[in-house]
Amino acid sequence: MSVFGIICETNPMHNGHKLLIDSAKALGGSHIVCVMSGNTTQRGEFAIADKYVRAEALLSCGADLVLELPFPWCSGSAEYFSKAAVFILKNICDTVIFGSECGDIDKLKRGAAVAQGDIFRERYEAGMSEGKPAAGLYFDLLEEFTGQSFSSNDLLGIEYIKADGILSGGLDFKTILRKGDPYTSSVTENISYPSAMAIRKLWSDGNTEGINAYMPKKAADVYMNAIKNGNIIDVKSLDMMYLSFFRTHTGEDFKDIAGAAGGVANRICDMSHRACGYDELSSLISNKRYTDSNIKRTMLYCMSGVRKTDLEDLPRETLLLAANSKGRELLSKNRKSGMRIVTKPADLNAELRQNVFMKRIDGIYTLLQRQKRPTGFFAKKRPYIE
Repeated sequence: MSVFGIICETNPMHNGHKLLIDSAKALGGSHIVCVMSGNTTQRGEFAIADKYVRAEALLSCGADLVLELPFPWCSGSAEYFSKAAVFILKNICDTVIFGSECGDIDKLKRGAAVAQGDIFRERYEAGMSEGKPAAGLYFDLLEEFTGQSFSSNDLLGIEYIKADGILSGGLDFKTILRKGDPYTSSVTENISYPSAMAIRKLWSDGNTEGINAYMPKKAADVYMNAIKNGNIIDVKSLDMMYLSFFRTHTGEDFKDIAGAAGGVANRICDMSHRACGYDELSSLISNKRYTDSNIKRTMLYCMSGVRKTDLEDLPRETLLLAANSKGRELLSKNRKSGMRIVTKPADLNAELRQNVFMKRIDGIYTLLQRQKRPTGFFAKKRPYIE
């Protein structure tokens, strides 16, 4: 048995995700486990379809088991996102596979080794204290120390490898060359492998039928059914939610919140009185030092109460979102050791801070869905089982 792990958001599922799953099987993966973001994503945004919809789409395209990467880690920076996801996978997988722009695992391992060095960390911390943008600084230092350039998905791969080292190692890593449009592309230039952002733009523009051309057929069917049932978000709902929340608070209310120091919280609250929408609010606050993703993460943390110490912790348990017979086989083995995998949301440890945050975020998400639902909607959900 060779268990391959994939860290993903599938926001939404597209042909690139299917290629990664197929590649894992071609490389010898007998079982495919996906650790997938919950109802919010690494960019600090609410996922366009809820976590159970996205997990079902993964299973329809070849995954065997889908576990949740809980909030707040699913909306953390690359370091926190990667460490939490790798920690979950270490309990059930032997290999992690991911897509990268370079497609060269040795290059990425060299980058990870450099990034773990004391001199690199000192230079990075010094640059951060000078107010340099975090992502740009990281890329610049990697290029300086290795003599090679890296791109966004390369960076995530480096963080996965680095996280495994911090967590005492043991995982094997494989990468495939990422195909298609850059992940930041908002137009569908590549019909076979468009970016998730481009598909989301079609969705937000009301062109839900148009996504069929850019997704695996079985996944598209899952999403079309979700649209019919109202299990996707109405992006316009974000405007009222964010503006009403921050217009009724001041920066002082968020002094202990992750990412809110240095006047960021004051700026968010001040700009909420000028902005007339969610995207406008984010653009008014963002600058060279605080990117759009940084700001959106911080706003999520403010709404849910996340502190930096919460991000520095590790998940204590994870929620089962979907499984087939092979996935259930893995669950049976995991019951003997490893971290707790919970089948029913009602069985989650209510005293854990991660589950307090999950309840808050899921409660907000139910009001963003096209079909509005009570706060406890996700607490009564069951995993999708084939």
